[in-house]
Amino acid sequence: MYVNGHDHCLQHISSRNSPVQFMTSGGGSKAWAGKFKTTSDKIEFIYDGQGFMSMQLSKTEAHLVFYDVAGNVLHTYDSTKTEDDEH
Repeated sequence: MYVNGHDHCLQHISSRNSPVQFMTSGGGSKAWAGKFKTTSDKIEFIYDGQGFMSMQLSKTEAHLVFYDVAGNVLHTYDSTKTEDDEH
């Protein structure tokens, strides 16, 4: 999982060539208002308004929630690391 900010939106993207999940929490100020380009990666979720993301992490689990500014849940993502996972 790769977590970043400052992209003026909230997004969850999965790559077609990698197991890495890309999470962006950058919707705290100026919003894009629909200004994004489609790529070959799979957009799981995108929100171009203001909001934030919370993360609960343990050694084996990740729980992420994307919210709008009113605290309404927009998208969730859960992941569990198995014994077969290398990283």
